[in-house]
Amino acid sequence: IAEALAERLAVARVLGRDDIGHLAPGMAADFVAFAVDDLRHAGAAHDPVAALVFCGAGDVGTAVIDGRVVVREGRLTTLDLGPHLETHRRLAQRLLAPTRS
Repeated sequence: IAEALAERLAVARVLGRDDIGHLAPGMAADFVAFAVDDLRHAGAAHDPVAALVFCGAGDVGTAVIDGRVVVREGRLTTLDLGPHLETHRRLAQRLLAPTRS
């Protein structure tokens, strides 16, 4: 782990960025967390990245973008999804409805 962290800091230096490379207050942070302890990923615990690539990522449990939590416990925190789902359902019904002459 220490080697991976050192590599991230080295990349940040090469890019001339001092706001990326590690997780700390005031740093730009983007990361996503997926559960890999379910049936879909059974037998793949030895390599979680390969599990996500080859077995499918499933639903996002947590997402932090630019230091702001945008998904928590699988739910969006940035908008009320209900009205958007209702609009989508209504538009889908219109697409599937027989055309009127």
